[in-house]
Amino acid sequence: MSRYGFHGQLLHVDLGRRTSRVEDVPDLQYRITGGAGVLAARLLLEGTPPGIDPLGPENLLIFANSAVSGYPLAGLPRHVVCAKSPLTGGIGETRVEGPWGIALKRTGYDALVFHGAAERPTGLLIEDGVVTFFDAAGHWGLTTDKATDALEGWFGADAEIAVIGPAGENRVRFASIVSGRTHQAQRMGMGAVMGAKNLKAVVLKGGAPPPVADDATCQRISAEFAAAIPGNILASWQKEQPGFAVWVHDHGIDAALDVNNFGTATFGSVDNYAKPHWEPYYRGVAPCPGCANDCMKVYHVEGRGDARASAMHQEVTGAMGPNIGTPDVATLIAYNTRLIELGMDPVSLGFTLSLAMELMERGILSAGDLDGTDLRFGNVEATRAMIERIATREGAGDLLAEGAKRASARIGGGAERYAMHVKGLEMVPFEPRSQGNLATGFAVASIGPRYDICEHDWDYDVEVGWPHAMELSRTLGIYERIPMEHLGIDKVRNYKALNTLWSAADALSFCVFAVAPTRVLTMAQMADLVAAVTGWETSSHELMRFGERRNHLYRVYNNREGLGPEDDTLPDRFFDEAISEGPKQGQRLDRATFRRVIDTYYQMMGWDAAGVPLPATLYDHHLEWTLEGS
Repeated sequence: MSRYGFHGQLLHVDLGRRTSRVEDVPDLQYRITGGAGVLAARLLLEGTPPGIDPLGPENLLIFANSAVSGYPLAGLPRHVVCAKSPLTGGIGETRVEGPWGIALKRTGYDALVFHGAAERPTGLLIEDGVVTFFDAAGHWGLTTDKATDALEGWFGADAEIAVIGPAGENRVRFASIVSGRTHQAQRMGMGAVMGAKNLKAVVLKGGAPPPVADDATCQRISAEFAAAIPGNILASWQKEQPGFAVWVHDHGIDAALDVNNFGTATFGSVDNYAKPHWEPYYRGVAPCPGCANDCMKVYHVEGRGDARASAMHQEVTGAMGPNIGTPDVATLIAYNTRLIELGMDPVSLGFTLSLAMELMERGILSAGDLDGTDLRFGNVEATRAMIERIATREGAGDLLAEGAKRASARIGGGAERYAMHVKGLEMVPFEPRSQGNLATGFAVASIGPRYDICEHDWDYDVEVGWPHAMELSRTLGIYERIPMEHLGIDKVRNYKALNTLWSAADALSFCVFAVAPTRVLTMAQMADLVAAVTGWETSSHELMRFGERRNHLYRVYNNREGLGPEDDTLPDRFFDEAISEGPKQGQRLDRATFRRVIDTYYQMMGWDAAGVPLPATLYDHHLEWTLEGS
């Protein structure tokens, strides 16, 4: 039978020995896992023992496409990077937009699996399927933009390059990997794992993708997607200037802003984040080939770094904006560019900085503890200086490079209370006290708090929710609008449905900013696109099965690594302190209700009281191989 959409081969690279080998993967494994992160989780479970050091040579670093991603089609220019996370000690997965995943599809391999660690700085070139190692000592220490410039000088402007910057080289636990100068694999510390392996860059050239089963249908759906964007208010917001990074002033206040490490919702500079203040810095888009959404807008302050390293995602605006008291968008935009150059996750950094800032305000830390730096909310010069120290682990930067959980434990004196993290991964700047589904997702997700864990409660709110939100959501069994702040077991079914859908999108590397339930691609179109790429006869039902299977397998990995029900919670602040201002003033989470919500979710998922998938659940999803003695 002909194979469409995927190669059926993985490339295993031993960095210590500078060798590589090819593994053939049965087609059935792609039908069961979808490829991408679920296949990566299987590789981690089967190829690594429990309890390894995430920054040790035993960890695997995996770059992967799904069976359908990596094509220039609507929602499909995406890839994932996976490893054991140096922040959580559990499954690490981050998703990346842009052209690098398309280049990966052309290599002849569905995933690159890096083993061991190189003795010295090393790069890997795959050109027309041929693997070559190269000495990267001359690139070590360069920022991501300068390293990319140098590597393009070697390999040509047509090379697609993924690199780490100084943060990854210095094993900052929240370091990112940057491709195409501006697209970050930014969460869960994948750049630190890459740095620990002495792998500076992965360069891809040439090759050809596997054929798709029905190109005419692929092109038709992508054209329909582009034509439908103007009629979808949310997709249009992403598509049109100023874009979805510009949300704090227009949409953030409705659900309460994260200001000063979630210590308050009052942000005196909020008017400085209004749309007109962004316009002078707009420089266009960082497009994903073949996808008309153009989500990633480029904002740049002249003279503050490389304009090509300046695309902005939603999270940076909150985490490096009101969360640390940044007074204006020009400062925020300059932070974003510098963090891409350094290769550092702006979300984890933002909440590590806000921890230190709050500890300064409370007298738990002093300037003397931070190299004489008066690191307080809104102090721009102190923030800039500390960012550089963290990237190089200089002085107090070495402490903060460990992330909020580990830094607060080392500081002591009650500092742990102000570390905003779940399972060791720093929070995202979206308020869980006013959004019950997000609160649930931030707590239970195996990949930690991710702002795209499910469609936000805001979208379904009785007062401010998008007018069209219910149209596709009814196909998931969500029939009524619910106040965003509501927390109860009756809302768990909504979370389960919404999370399962986006987990399915992640399993297949569909971009969640393109798909149901509130964006353009319907579940039927998603299934049609999977069929057109792979040739599989599939359905919306099978899509949801992919999402459930991913959640079960990631949970199995985390259980193996010692993460349990006690980790499925949120920082105390969200239970003990109420929102201070705005429409949701006085709102906080009730501990007893929250525990009932978590327990109900376990039951709905087919997990036991400790959050462990039942044997029957694993058999139901072809995951019985994870059971002891199977």
